[in-house]
Order: sequence, then C-alpha cells, then structure tokens
Amino acid sequence: MKKDLCIKIISLMLLPLLLFSGCSGKGKVPLAKAVAPAGFIHAEGKHLVLGEEHIMLKGVNAGGWLLTEDWLTPTSLDGDLSSEHGQYELEAALQQSHGAAKANQLLETYRDSWWTEQDFQNIAAIGFNTVRLPFGWRDIMEESGKVKEDAFVRLDWFVACCEKYGLFVILDLHGAFGSQNGRHHSGDTTSGGDLFGNAENEQRTVALWEAVAAHYKDNRFVAGYDLLNEPEGQPGGLTRQAQWDFYDTLYKAIRAADSEHLLFMEACWDADHMPDPHDYGWENIAYEYHYYNWDNGNDLKSMKSYFSYKAGLEFKLNTLKYQVPVLIGEFTFFDNPECWRYGLEFMNAHEMSWTMWTYKGMVQSNWVLYRGAARSAENVVTPQTEYAAAQRIFQNLQTDKSFSENTELTDLIKAYL
Repeated sequence: MKKDLCIKIISLMLLPLLLFSGCSGKGKVPLAKAVAPAGFIHAEGKHLVLGEEHIMLKGVNAGGWLLTEDWLTPTSLDGDLSSEHGQYELEAALQQSHGAAKANQLLETYRDSWWTEQDFQNIAAIGFNTVRLPFGWRDIMEESGKVKEDAFVRLDWFVACCEKYGLFVILDLHGAFGSQNGRHHSGDTTSGGDLFGNAENEQRTVALWEAVAAHYKDNRFVAGYDLLNEPEGQPGGLTRQAQWDFYDTLYKAIRAADSEHLLFMEACWDADHMPDPHDYGWENIAYEYHYYNWDNGNDLKSMKSYFSYKAGLEFKLNTLKYQVPVLIGEFTFFDNPECWRYGLEFMNAHEMSWTMWTYKGMVQSNWVLYRGAARSAENVVTPQTEYAAAQRIFQNLQTDKSFSENTELTDLIKAYL
C-alpha cells in the first residue's frame, strides 16, 4: 500500500512539469504553481500521513548553499584550511577587502553556481522525495528585524523547483539571530551562542518565522518548518528548559499564521533531551535527531551499538509516551557500506523519515553524493583573494561542471528508496 501511494504521489507531482518555463537562474521570474498534493503532510501518532496513508520523507540536505561551511565549500576566512568560521564573518571581511557591492556580487555568484536546476533533477533521478533546505536569518531579514524586500526570492525559486521535480522541501532555520549554537554552520561563531535568553534575538527570530509561515502557509510542497538547527545554546550544550520554552513561543507564533504545516523540533541530542509534547499542548509536530556516530563510525559493531542505544530511547519515550513522528534530519554513516545498509534499513524499518548530510561538497568521502576537488589554496576564496580570481572560482561550482557523482553511495541508497 505504501509503495503504491508513493508512486501515485510522485505521478501527481510530476504531472505539471509542462506548466513550467524552467526554474534556472536566480528565481526572479514567478513560476506557475504545480498541482499540489491532496493535503498537507501531518502527524498522526508516530506516523507522518498524507491523505489517509503513511508517508516517509527520504531525502538529502542542501548544505553549503545559503550558509557556507568551510570544510565543505570553497571558503576560508584566513586561508587556514583547518579552521572554520561563520559565513557572516567572511562576508564582513570580504566587504572590507572589496567593498559592499563587490562582496555581495561574490555571494550572488556563489549561490547561482553552487545550486542550479540540474541539482533538483539529480535528486529526483536518485529517487528521493524530499530536500531539507538550511537557511539563515540574513536570507529573510535585515539586522534591524525588518523583512527584506527580496526575502523570498531564492527560497521561492528553490521551492518552485522542488515542486517541478516532485520533491517536498523542509525549511530549516540553520542560523537564527544571535546563533542558536555558536557554531560555524549557524553563520556566526563570534557570539558564542546568544539566542536563548536574549530578548531582542528571540523576538526577531519569532518575527522571522511569522514571516516565513505567512508566506508559505498554503504551499503543500513545503513538508514543514524545522524551527532551529542543533539548538545547543552554546557549543557543547543540550536542549533543556530554555530551548523547550522558546520552541513553545515559536509554536504559538507560527500557529497564529499557519495552522496546517508540520513543525520539526530538534533535540541536542537524544529523545530524553526533549519534553513530553503533551505538557505544552503541541500538536502536528515531529521530533528531529541527528545521527553522527563520531566514536567509530566505520565499524559495523559500533554502529549497531549506537543504534541500539538510540532505539532504546526512541522506544521508551517517542513510541510509548510522546507519540510523535521522528525525522533523522542529518546523518552520515561514513565510509563503510555495511554501516550505510544497516542504518538505512534500521530507519526504514522503524518508520523514521530521514535526510542525509549532504548533497555535494569539496570532500572525497561519503559525506556527500557529489564530490568536488579537495579544498586547496588554489580553489578556496579568502578575503585576500583578488576579486576576479574569486569570481572565477565561484563561477565554476556547478555540479555538472566541477563535481562527480559518488555512484557507490547513490547506487547503495537507491535500494532503500
């Protein structure tokens, strides 16, 4: 039944392909809306449901596009390829080196090249049904908290292309005002993590989600809103009362604008780091976890032990008590194919939706589906890189031009889609 449903859903979503004139470029030309699925994806107990049938989201992250990550992308604040800094720090340094206009043009060039329509085609061809899209507060708002005039240009283009290729999209706030974790992947390492307890940053983050929810409230290809990526508070932190209470604030604000979309709430890092949703009165939510077995990710025995621990918490809390669906929003099973087979089979068997990290990157490993040349002094942009040279580097980042498919991994994954 589930397989038949997936086929019907994909057929429905691919039907309107001919309605589109294309979704390449920056997305500044509005695209015709595709025929949407019959309803919104929503939570019923432990299950995600579309219409009257269970559905699993199986996909990949669009990492490195709207928020660069120095280990993954051709960017570096100081030329030290072993260090990692936030994109917002790099933007400030580029403005000092080249002026605001040229620095902004470099960012535009990067984004135009790093992700194109071809990437949606590739994702759909593999067989995924979902893309998780990380974005930062600067994509939507000014530092003052005012919504930008062009706030939704790139997000709208991305969502429209997902519609065109029959893909759901999870909108993931990877970088909130002040940073919810102080990590480089939030765009900002200078704050140390200054969201929770900072009234101004909290208010602006609430206003951001209100704007996003109002904009996408009717779009059924948006699977849901991922409220905060890895909300540690500060590096090394865990989700506790401060995060739970702020989730509640976001929940109420979003629900005032959008009563339909699924809300994903992330734990740092396990099921026992999230509250009983009934204590807050949350409905139509999913809990999200990120699976990275850092200790010995290539060892199958270690991987089985890792999943056994995770599954124990999931069963005790999510299955028996919380009764919420689960998304494994980020993961890699490193470079042992047997670990991948075990992990994917486990998540499918336990009806955990999943989006692997990540689609492409400048690494030669199973972190990515499309591999680019390893980062070097010659192919990385720093504030000291001459403008013309930086433009050339960024202009050549298209997947079909500078990346190759990691076929060993994509072929393996196809068996679990």
